[in-house]
Amino acid sequence: MTILKSSILVLASALAYYFIFYFNKLLFDNYEFSYGVNWVFIPSGIQLLLVLLSGIEGALGVFLASLFIGLESYYLNSIFMTSITALISGGSPLLARKICCDFFGLDEDLRKINFKLIVQISLIFGLISASIHQVWFFYNNKSDDFLNSLLVMFAGNIFGTIIVLLLTTFINMHILKKIPKRIDDE
Repeated sequence: MTILKSSILVLASALAYYFIFYFNKLLFDNYEFSYGVNWVFIPSGIQLLLVLLSGIEGALGVFLASLFIGLESYYLNSIFMTSITALISGGSPLLARKICCDFFGLDEDLRKINFKLIVQISLIFGLISASIHQVWFFYNNKSDDFLNSLLVMFAGNIFGTIIVLLLTTFINMHILKKIPKRIDDE
């Protein structure tokens, strides 16, 4: 992949994650459980989808968007500390993808992906992301109730991932498949 294509993919991923994050905040901010913990977190599904589809470029996009979001709304005493939160956001889905490729038979190009693999990667991602985030937030005194925040963040990640994956499946099955394919006879 050329540098230009990679850069566009990173930028598109960053913009998608950034806007979905604030859309989720608009819809579900009243249901925030604790610092950075939501009962429904649609951006988690976007994180996973971006990384599944575009790998490292998707993770870099999530990192950049998370850094800007952190600087705007979730600043942790320094740019370095805020960058670690962004690194967790971008790295968690990448780590989940790697684990599923190495141990559960997920192929890199997603040709053999099935419902079972989607559930496995969603659960692994939800657990990794919630665990690392909550350890980090607890370490930075942003979370008073580690276990409950961990469980709610895990549930929010899973709900958000399910919403995104179901919507993606619906769009793929009912909209994209009905678009006539162009046939070039030239």
